[in-house]
Amino acid sequence: MTDERHVRIDLGYDGRAFYGSQRQANVRTVQAELETAVARITGKQSRLALAGRTDRGVHAVGQVASLTVLWQDGLERLRYGIDSVTPDDLVIFQVRDVGPEFHARFSAKSREYRYRVFASERAPVAIAGHVWHLKTRLLLDELNRASEWLLGRQDFRSFAGAGLGTENSQVGTCRSIEVAAWRQLSGDLEPDGELFEFRVRANAFLPHMVRNLVGALIRVGNSEHDVNWFKRLLDERNRKQSPPAAPAHGLTLWSVAYDDRELEQIPGQDAGLEQE
Repeated sequence: MTDERHVRIDLGYDGRAFYGSQRQANVRTVQAELETAVARITGKQSRLALAGRTDRGVHAVGQVASLTVLWQDGLERLRYGIDSVTPDDLVIFQVRDVGPEFHARFSAKSREYRYRVFASERAPVAIAGHVWHLKTRLLLDELNRASEWLLGRQDFRSFAGAGLGTENSQVGTCRSIEVAAWRQLSGDLEPDGELFEFRVRANAFLPHMVRNLVGALIRVGNSEHDVNWFKRLLDERNRKQSPPAAPAHGLTLWSVAYDDRELEQIPGQDAGLEQE
C-alpha cells in the first residue's frame, strides 16, 4: 500500500517579490517556493504543475497547483503545514484529493484575470503595488465599448507577447474570450481618486495578452483614441502597431475553472501557451 496521493492546491501570492510563477534558475519563483515547502513537510521532493503562468510582479488569488505527494494524514494538516513554512507573500488556501488524471493546467476550462487602475492626481497609498496609477480621467462607457470587440473566438496576434505578435510567428494566436468588461469599484480605501477594474475570462491566454489589452484599452478610456482605433488594432493582427503593455503589478490571476468531474484534457494549441 502506498501513501502517495494526487492533490490539488489552491493558493495566492503577492507577485512583487517573485520573478514569475514558473521555476527559473537563481531567482525566486512561486513554483520553487511551493515545491520547497511541500518537500519540507512531506519529506519528498515533488514537481508540480500550475494552472497559469504569471510574469514577474503579477499577483494571484486563484492560482491552482497539482502534484503527487507522500502523505497519509489529513489534508487540512497538510495545508497548515505547507502554509506554515511558506513566506508571508505566498498563502495556501486549500488542499484536496483529486483523481490521477487531474492536471492543474491542462484540465482547466477557463481562467479569469482582473486588472486594476487607479485614476487620480494623487498616488495611491493603501493599494500601492496592486494598481496601475494614472493621472488622467477615464471614461467607463468608452472602456466597455472597446472591450465588446474582444468577445468570442478570434485572433489576438495584435496583443501577443514573447514574439508571437508578428507575421512570421507560426504559433496559433486564436483564443476565446467569454467575459471582457470594466467596472468602477468603491473608493473607500483610496477616497481621492477612481478605482477601475477590468475583468477578462477566456479558455486560455497568450503571453502578456491581458496587459497588452489593457495598455491599448486605456488609450480609449482616456480619450487619446476612439473605439474604432481599437478595433483596427485587433484586425491588423500586428503587435508592433499596439501600445506598450500595462505594468505587471496591476494584474491578478483571479480564478481557474474546471468541470465537475475535473477530467483530463489532451494538451492542445490553446492550452499550451497559457501565460500572463
